[in-house]
Amino acid sequence: MSSKEDQKKPDQVVFDEKQKKYDSFMRPYATDLGSPQIKITDLSIFKKRASYQINTELQAKFNELKTAYEELQKLAAQTQLVYNATFGFEPVIGHTYHLYRKNDYENFLSILSPKECTFEYLGSYKLETNFMWKKLD
Repeated sequence: MSSKEDQKKPDQVVFDEKQKKYDSFMRPYATDLGSPQIKITDLSIFKKRASYQINTELQAKFNELKTAYEELQKLAAQTQLVYNATFGFEPVIGHTYHLYRKNDYENFLSILSPKECTFEYLGSYKLETNFMWKKLD
């Protein structure tokens, strides 16, 4: 026969066989018929509120990134337009230059202001320190 300790305990008794001790007080759930009832909290309101908050924050961040991306695209297009134009001088960083279109639809960069030039005026640009062209008007 087996000893008293080796006998199987009733189902309602929580006994850890490895540690050889009762541990119902350590369980995160009820282990006895007399234990308080575990009520599942309705988390749907919390989840909806958190979901709304996250979606609002992510949408704001997305719009911020989209605006920054569009600004970069615009800057790249402006820079490309100026670099594709013809000019016979080396532009100086920080100086303003004017972009014109000739009769043959060729763009050129000039130091002449729109008042001093009769060609089609496309805009004034400033060469930034990163060698990108910023449109001024």
